[in-house]
Amino acid sequence: MKLWYSTTSPFVRKVMAVLKYHKLDEKIELLRVTSAFDPNSPHNQDNPLGRIPALQLDNGEWLFGSLLISEYLDSIGHSNCLFPQGEQRWQVLQAHSLVDGILENTIPMLAERMLRPQEEWWTTRHEQLNERNCRSFIELEKYLTKFGEQLNIGTISAVCLIDWWVFRQTQIGLDLNKLSPNLVTWAARMNQHYDFLAETKPR
Repeated sequence: MKLWYSTTSPFVRKVMAVLKYHKLDEKIELLRVTSAFDPNSPHNQDNPLGRIPALQLDNGEWLFGSLLISEYLDSIGHSNCLFPQGEQRWQVLQAHSLVDGILENTIPMLAERMLRPQEEWWTTRHEQLNERNCRSFIELEKYLTKFGEQLNIGTISAVCLIDWWVFRQTQIGLDLNKLSPNLVTWAARMNQHYDFLAETKPR
């Protein structure tokens, strides 16, 4: 199998964390993307969405999207399942959806701030998205109390979001240490407790 990845994407980190949790490193060839926006980058030639992560299976078929790839890797791993069944499944996937919603709000805004001159920013839209993000982080903090330091795809995704946000918060313009210090502290504990999370932090 082949996985297109980067060292900064929170979506990629989620997949890398699942991969390392299940100790699947030897089964997957890692192909690093250095410029996601470069149309000539090989990952843009290999998969139609041009997004990462993207996993090519041994039969040549592609899996797109971090949730799908994570669930596939979880299905072939040997450690405890990260996608619980029964009632808790919906709680875990709800946490995951809240995290993904914050990222979907923020990544296009971040790309605009990093790649376009400030006078071309859609500032009113940025203000609206950050206001939504503030409300969502408050909700996420409450929601994560259900899990403590338990490992599941929801808590792994939350750690990936929080660490990525702190990594990029100068460009985003919203300090998570001030907005939700409890989340930052929680993510630090998770990184300290689980080596595969610390190993995959953005850099």
